[in-house]
Amino acid sequence: MEKLMAVCSPGLEEFTSRELHQLGLEPTGLEFQGSLQDVYRANLHLRSAGRVLIRLGEFYASTFPELRRKASRLSWEKYLPPKRPISLRVICEKSRLYHEGAVAERLAGAIGDRLGSPPPMQKYHEDPEGDLPQIIFVRLMNNLCVINVDSSGPLLHRRGYRLATAKAPLKETLACAMVMASGWDTAGPFLDPFCGAWTIPIVAALLARRIAPGG
Repeated sequence: MEKLMAVCSPGLEEFTSRELHQLGLEPTGLEFQGSLQDVYRANLHLRSAGRVLIRLGEFYASTFPELRRKASRLSWEKYLPPKRPISLRVICEKSRLYHEGAVAERLAGAIGDRLGSPPPMQKYHEDPEGDLPQIIFVRLMNNLCVINVDSSGPLLHRRGYRLATAKAPLKETLACAMVMASGWDTAGPFLDPFCGAWTIPIVAALLARRIAPGG
């Protein structure tokens, strides 16, 4: 069983947690335990979340040698094939190691120590025509380093029917939360007073038909 976490926009935590409960994943807040199959289910069925992360490890580190040594002990090979491009997204708060670029450099070195060669580093992008790098989220707070591996790839609101977008489309994840917050029972009439790009009624129809947003 892996330690997992669903990530959503601020203010949507209640709805994402509710969805996790409906999937039988028994979350504590947005964190939950699950198998690789549960990772797939969460990515397929969650409507209000943007990503699903897998906890690779956590440890305390107050020096760069300690950071690299402890990070090199993690099982990077489970999620990162050799020579797979990566994108490290580092946040440092209230820690002795506060330079995010230097932390990313040491972590890349630690991955190379574990896998035999350092991975290519890329700036993250969401170009659907190109190969996406593996995103690794790193948070250092009070010298505690928490490392999560992204399992979703492009943000989850990019799934589904919409191939073209307008200038400022409403994200499907937010539209779903709006429908859930309205208290609609998925059986009665549904009225969308905005009538923009039809995002809200389409999300409502998917909910009513119980069609997965990534199906």
